[in-house]
Amino acid sequence: MSEKQKEDFLALVAEYSDVEAEEITMDMRFREDLGFNSLNFMTFLGDLEDVFDIEIDADEVLNLSTVGDALKNAEELVQG
Repeated sequence: MSEKQKEDFLALVAEYSDVEAEEITMDMRFREDLGFNSLNFMTFLGDLEDVFDIEIDADEVLNLSTVGDALKNAEELVQG
């Protein structure tokens, strides 16, 4: 994943939280640190799939608790 794609990823995370993209770290948790609720998280994942033209496996969603988890998963899918 390119630096631009990583920036786009962080900007997308920031859209759903009160944290600025530059302040988001890989160990931040969606619910506890960024204030995501279930609906926000699922909408975020849908937007992530659209922006990066990927499909996140429904079983894998349960393993995505941090920003780093989601980025790693997206990177693997983008590289396919």
